[in-house]
Amino acid sequence: MNVRKGGRVLVVGVIAIAGAWTGFGSSAAAPEVQPADIRIEPAPALTLPPELDDFYRPAAGVVAAAQPGEILRVRSVNPAFLGVLPLNIDAWQLLYRTTNSHGEPISTVTTILRPRGDAPEGGRKLLSYQIAEDSAAQYCAPSYVIQSGAIPADYVNAAETLIPIAAGVGQGWTVALPDYEGPNSAYGASRMNAQATLDGIRAAENFGPAQLSGPGTPAALWGYSGGTIPSSFVPEIKESYAPELNIVGAASGGVAPADFATVVRHNNNGVYAGLISAAFTGIATEYPDMQRVLTERVDLLGQFVLASKKVLCHPQGAIVFPGLNYLGTFEGADPLQLPEIREAIADNTLGQHTPTVPIYFYHAQNDELIPIGGTDAIIDKYCAEGAPSVTYVREFAAEHISGVLTHLPGAFDWLRDRLNGVAAPAGCSITSPTTTVTDPQFAQALSEILPPLAQVLVGQAIGRTG
Repeated sequence: MNVRKGGRVLVVGVIAIAGAWTGFGSSAAAPEVQPADIRIEPAPALTLPPELDDFYRPAAGVVAAAQPGEILRVRSVNPAFLGVLPLNIDAWQLLYRTTNSHGEPISTVTTILRPRGDAPEGGRKLLSYQIAEDSAAQYCAPSYVIQSGAIPADYVNAAETLIPIAAGVGQGWTVALPDYEGPNSAYGASRMNAQATLDGIRAAENFGPAQLSGPGTPAALWGYSGGTIPSSFVPEIKESYAPELNIVGAASGGVAPADFATVVRHNNNGVYAGLISAAFTGIATEYPDMQRVLTERVDLLGQFVLASKKVLCHPQGAIVFPGLNYLGTFEGADPLQLPEIREAIADNTLGQHTPTVPIYFYHAQNDELIPIGGTDAIIDKYCAEGAPSVTYVREFAAEHISGVLTHLPGAFDWLRDRLNGVAAPAGCSITSPTTTVTDPQFAQALSEILPPLAQVLVGQAIGRTG
């Protein structure tokens, strides 16, 4: 395989600042099954960030000649928590072809995590987990932060990898962690992010060592906060983009792309104003007209803020410039009224199509980052349109940060039922509990997630079936 050699040298400045969890189609043909004899390259001797790693940069002709989801290159990797603590699971990275927001071929990477041992009869189930990357820098991608030797600049994303490892690999499932933002770190670009996620599932199902059973594999998606940007958009485009996939459900908590404009206005001048410029930077990588507006209409302070997002991961980028009136750095009209920005945001906002797969949405009523009103409106629209299965939990005694924990057991329990073949409830179910902590399933789910979490952190194998 011809791989572009040489390179771009990017000096990445990493600012270590204490942070907290924050979050802010056209039809494609199914690819041919990947040849069983594709060469698996050894794990890299030196863990380089994607900006300096040729594995991430295939020749343009190779990408253009491939089908969506087709594997271009494979390597083994050594997974480790925070880049230091080895994890006793099998892991590979697949470079594969996907599609950008305008139907053009691009490539990205998904990381496949699997229990040691033989597959169960009929193959494993697949969980595609979308990390809340929330960054416009490539070295913040899950494929980098999961590797031994990675610089733990994005310690939040590195910590989040433990959720699908404990809840997915611990159940004996195969887990895919896609770099859904793609080669240009298109944070906030829901359409492209969702297509990359679907093609990552295609790639995983065509990779023999993943121990799956092709397009018939029961597959589910899960994401929280920024991870809902692809996870909640997939159910709207799955039927047109990847109809052959057997996606049994998608769980999203702290739903980000329900109303981008409201989220932007809500956070402008606020503690997490840094998220706005990161999302503007990411979306603009997919929309040249929006990029032109950012270049021509943003003042020097705004340009500095935008440039900083190219080198900051989500813990740092979310909390720098607190209280900034980012919208005020635009000259002239309200930027959210400019057609170039308004159209780009509209193309990536939920509500364009009725979901064709069962969905589980969770949102804290007092979410301080993402107002619940946008999610309420999207759910009402889905239900009015006759979506086949909608479960919506609106918890009162939680906000965005605590919602990470209070969402987890309910989503896990719902996803496990779907992957185990339990039919999703028909129609719409909307509940507004005071808290989910008192639910019987809360303690039960934690009792299944916490033991494998502890085991994997001390180097034990989890999820063995053979």
